[in-house]
Amino acid sequence: MDDPIDAVSLITEVLSWIGVVTGIVLVVAGLIRRAVFTGWQQTLGVVVIDGRGERVYRWLGDDGVLYEAPANDDETQVLEPGDDVSVYVNPRDPSVGRVDDPSHEGRALRTTGWILLGLGVVAIVVQFVLLFVAG
Repeated sequence: MDDPIDAVSLITEVLSWIGVVTGIVLVVAGLIRRAVFTGWQQTLGVVVIDGRGERVYRWLGDDGVLYEAPANDDETQVLEPGDDVSVYVNPRDPSVGRVDDPSHEGRALRTTGWILLGLGVVAIVVQFVLLFVAG
């Protein structure tokens, strides 16, 4: 492989396969993750100290039951007992709540996937250009 065009062609071949295949997998995984976390409802909760002396946040579900979760997230560490907190509740299971907004779920996977997919497409275009240049 003394010809530099052959070396570039080999590199773009590898990049195209890695970029396209991995990019598609990551985009699909990111879309699935976003779909799973779509529809979480925002409700109001409060930070309290429970009977064991631990910090928790509590919210009232649509079913009228009071739920709680440990307040060990970064968002709740700065809150004092009695402070209000936005809780995002899973509509399929109202006992599952979180304080960070679930709308960003899967964004890193989708962004990385689109970047790799773009890299793979650019590598494919370079391969076609090299096909005509070397030919």
